[in-house]
Amino acid sequence: MIILLLAWALSSITEELRTAQYLSSVLSERLAPGLVPALVFVLAAATAFATGTSWGTMGILLPLVVPLAWHVLAASGLHTETEYHHIIYSTVSAVLAGAVWGDHCSPISDTTILSSMASGCDHIEHVRTQLPYALFVGIVAVLLGTLPTGFGWPWWLSMGLPAAVLLLGLRLLGKKVPGAPEPVAE
Repeated sequence: MIILLLAWALSSITEELRTAQYLSSVLSERLAPGLVPALVFVLAAATAFATGTSWGTMGILLPLVVPLAWHVLAASGLHTETEYHHIIYSTVSAVLAGAVWGDHCSPISDTTILSSMASGCDHIEHVRTQLPYALFVGIVAVLLGTLPTGFGWPWWLSMGLPAAVLLLGLRLLGKKVPGAPEPVAE
């Protein structure tokens, strides 16, 4: 509860300091519109991992990055063309996805703590075993999904290719749990 209150306070402070306007003025002409969602995902993931809260991350970042995405589009002259508005939608989505990703991987997150307690697993062991899979999914999602879509790939290709890579990665890198029953084919 305290973390959420502090996050809301930080959000209010950044609004009062006009941080969104400052970031937009500094970055809008330096960033390619297609990079914004991927960078925002990484920023949201790092923030949520460090703080252990997805809601706090969303509260802090959404008021900052939505105006940034709009100003990056405006600096490129694309803000009036509706075919580029997916950058704004993708930026909002990147905040939500990155916040949840970081929250679920963070060792100080209530989600992680409760998951390890509920499964009877050592807390640090739980974090250590889930982090490689989460990193793999996050990297594949950014490199084969978010970035290509930001630069104009069709959405269906940016969903199909990462899904295939994830399935292949699970087959090649995944390990069977000792003593787990084999799946039954119906």
